[in-house]
Amino acid sequence: MKNLVKGLTNRWRADTRGNAAIIFALSVIPILSIVGVAIDTQMTLTQKNKVQAVVDSAVIFGARAMQDGASRTEVAKDVNAYVKALLKQQSASLDCAGISLEYEDDSQDINASIFCSQPTTLSNLFGQRTMDFRVASGSTYGIGKVEVAFVFDVSGSMGSSGKMSDLKVAALEAVDTLLPTAYDTSKSDDVRLAMTSYDTMVNAGSYFKAVTNENPLRTYTANYNKETKVCTKYKRNGKCKKYKTETTPAVTSKTVNNTCVKERVGSDAFTDEDPGPSAWLEAAEAYYDESRDRWSEETCNDIGPLPLTDNRGSLKAYVNDLDDFSMTAGHMGVAWGWYLIDPKWDSVWPSASKPLPYDEPDAAKAIIMMTDGEFNSYFSSGQGNSFEQAKKMCDAAKAEHIVIYTVAFQAPSQGQEILNYCATSADHAFNPEDGQQLKDAYTMIAQSISDLRITY
Repeated sequence: MKNLVKGLTNRWRADTRGNAAIIFALSVIPILSIVGVAIDTQMTLTQKNKVQAVVDSAVIFGARAMQDGASRTEVAKDVNAYVKALLKQQSASLDCAGISLEYEDDSQDINASIFCSQPTTLSNLFGQRTMDFRVASGSTYGIGKVEVAFVFDVSGSMGSSGKMSDLKVAALEAVDTLLPTAYDTSKSDDVRLAMTSYDTMVNAGSYFKAVTNENPLRTYTANYNKETKVCTKYKRNGKCKKYKTETTPAVTSKTVNNTCVKERVGSDAFTDEDPGPSAWLEAAEAYYDESRDRWSEETCNDIGPLPLTDNRGSLKAYVNDLDDFSMTAGHMGVAWGWYLIDPKWDSVWPSASKPLPYDEPDAAKAIIMMTDGEFNSYFSSGQGNSFEQAKKMCDAAKAEHIVIYTVAFQAPSQGQEILNYCATSADHAFNPEDGQQLKDAYTMIAQSISDLRITY
């Protein structure tokens, strides 16, 4: 009897294990199906967003060509070639039909749509070989001209963990989005970009004298007490046995060639007032350290600002030359981003780079402010620290209806806090944590700015 019970028990266990195996095997199929659809859906959404950006850019390109006198036949041919080239860069697997264009009878605006198929991966195992989607876009020139100032943090921390390389890739991508390769730069003054960088200070470059009223090459002089040892008693062998120290007045000087500038002080500290008498910016200085008998010089990175331009080569060269240096005066970055697109500063910038008036019809101005750290460098303590000064600068710029986008790249909480404050809204603030997210942030910002001239 005991053996019979034991046999029945073992058989029951074997049957149970067999049933569990069958149930598990049957459940694998729907699990794989769900996972496969989720993965392929995400891939398709990513591709759709990229195609949307291409089509948005294409309709602006086509509408501009029509405004310049191109026929609809010429526009259709050029826009299709434009889209085909950009899509080829996006993905080799994506299959898109030719772009379909429709024209507004009483305007030069264009409506466009395109149908695409994205091959699947796991979903293919269950018979779904593609995921299809359509995107559409239309051009409008409600906002015809855009001026954008890129502000880059190049403080020392940007030299670690490949962050500077990530920034360059992201910024170059943004330039391509705002000024596509197919742009006819001889006719594209509706989009102009400017760039500046900041660390401990800002390098004013060739505009130093125009903003400080000082020459880059200047001499500093210091009076100090020079100490000299004088022998008061000699040994028989002629060597000195006893000294005394005599102090005499002396003068020392140092000539520097320095174009770095500090924050503005006084009643115009947080304004966009143009440089001039009683409103000059503060120049970096040199100091004599008497205790160490040596000169110290206030310095910054060696890249001056790039005023508004649509020259892709100049913009990309600026980005590629970025290098890390010293600390983070974020309030100065905000200030110089504002100055670059400020009409009050048109006396400083070259004629081709003069900013549009604030009340220019159908125009918009934006700043893209970036940092990876805390705002920890400032010179005028009476005006508050860098954090406090940055708030005042951002408030003043936004009061002029300047749109501020912010990018806190792997920034600590204080850096994120100030950039979240400065951003026009929560939708204008980005907090990327790696290179890909940084690239996506700049692309989304550039696309958002392009959207000022897009209606769907």
